[in-house]
Amino acid sequence: MSPDDKNDHGPRGEIPSEERDAIKRRSEELGRRLEAARGREGGSGRKPAAGNRGEAMGRALRVSAELIGGIVVGSAIGWFLDAWLGNQKPWFFILFFLLGAAAGILNVIRMAMRERTPPRPSVKDERDGDA
Repeated sequence: MSPDDKNDHGPRGEIPSEERDAIKRRSEELGRRLEAARGREGGSGRKPAAGNRGEAMGRALRVSAELIGGIVVGSAIGWFLDAWLGNQKPWFFILFFLLGAAAGILNVIRMAMRERTPPRPSVKDERDGDA
């Protein structure tokens, strides 16, 4: 390329002051538009608080513990019954494994429903009335 090209910004690649001012104006305009968009969305664009992530992690660990616990306890009961009764085939193990899995899934569903529904309003006890 020759030094006479129209995109040549000088010997050291410097940007002329007119272009620098135009870039600065566009940058400020973009900043104003971003702030306006954040205001319309109602959010500040920040990540959720660390406490919220901790609560979610705690719930996930509790759900997995409920499910795994049900399966392990059911399997252990079935295995113990098969060994105690001297069964050659693992019928109690299979039965209690399935019952433990069902109990674990039921606990997970109950927990999810509890998280989904708001708490009931408190009702004044009749005994707390005029005495």
